[in-house]
Amino acid sequence: MEIEKIRDLSLIKLDETRTMIIACDSCGGVGSKKGDVLKIPPFYVGRFTARVVLLEVICSGAEVVTITNTVCNEMDNTGIEIIRGIKEELKEAGIRDVILTGSTEENFTTVSTGLGITAAGIAVTENLKVNNVKGEAVIISAGLPKVGAEINLEWDEEIVHYRTIYELLHNDLVYEIVPVGSKGMAYEANQLAVNNNLKCHIKGSCGVDVQRSGGPETSVIAAVDSKAVENILKAVPKTHVIGYLKK
Repeated sequence: MEIEKIRDLSLIKLDETRTMIIACDSCGGVGSKKGDVLKIPPFYVGRFTARVVLLEVICSGAEVVTITNTVCNEMDNTGIEIIRGIKEELKEAGIRDVILTGSTEENFTTVSTGLGITAAGIAVTENLKVNNVKGEAVIISAGLPKVGAEINLEWDEEIVHYRTIYELLHNDLVYEIVPVGSKGMAYEANQLAVNNNLKCHIKGSCGVDVQRSGGPETSVIAAVDSKAVENILKAVPKTHVIGYLKK
């Protein structure tokens, strides 16, 4: 069995045609318990933590088949609300046929919220959008980087949404899509360059803070053929050219 680690993804080659993609994320100190630093309902803890792993797997070109939740709190009521949030995020992502499993803490009383989530997907290996940049490309961003209370929990038009991800995935001139985590767009762009044996050039001024944390992956970057850039900037909201990949 061939196993490879790329960015935050684990890739397991199942056979000659299929690859399993695995991504995980954790969240602590965010919730409605007395020890939580950021106070939000556990429903949103479930939603936004699930969002991170779903975007990682989806952006790779894989189809999500299972998601696990390890809730470090009691089932009633924290676990119930977290799981409800995960299910809502799956619905938002258009994912229906998926195995959802997990565990809760029933032996001890907890004073802060803790959650770990893992998602696994299956991709046709030749369709993977991982280390897939064909040559020199333009790096664009979609969505704005936001953290914590900056995010409108109900609906935030400024963050990247699944409809945008699917639109980019179905464009043959979009070579690779990378969700932006806590280290920011510039870091992810440089990693994208290294993994594709290219050099990254970040623009001095591009309309978005490329150093800012992306929080629960409120934005993505994408390596795009130069011929597609103009149409994408017109069609997709909150997009910017942030740099270039060159040999």
